[in-house]
Amino acid sequence: MVGWHKARISHIGRTLLLWGLLTSCASGIETPILVETNPPVIASAEPMEEITPTPSELDLQEANVIDVRFVKLDDYMVRFDVTLLHDDDGESPSFADSWQVEDLVGNVLGERILAHSHGTIPFTRSATILITEGIDLVIVRGHDMEHGFG
Repeated sequence: MVGWHKARISHIGRTLLLWGLLTSCASGIETPILVETNPPVIASAEPMEEITPTPSELDLQEANVIDVRFVKLDDYMVRFDVTLLHDDDGESPSFADSWQVEDLVGNVLGERILAHSHGTIPFTRSATILITEGIDLVIVRGHDMEHGFG
């Protein structure tokens, strides 16, 4: 699946770690999440090269998640900044209308609703989501009105 992200998160005291980049975001330091391509690359404890799909590799009619960043706000509240790319050219009634964060079972942990088209360039929107202890891997997926979740 092109256009979705996984982030391995662990709660260690007040520090949130992203396995693969081994960077903490204590004190509000933003930490990028690895962009995944088809097939998905699962973040590991080994340093990994960041992979960013080019627009020519994506189906622009779908809501593609092309970047995710997060900041831990307190013990369990995490702000996710999600960048989507979708060909919202105004000629189709379909546009990227939301993104959501899920656990591996598919439970929705949080969602950001998008009320209107955002054009044909990447755009970023944020949401603060509760990530409880025991959740160490999340999936971020974009949604459009015609194709559903990517």
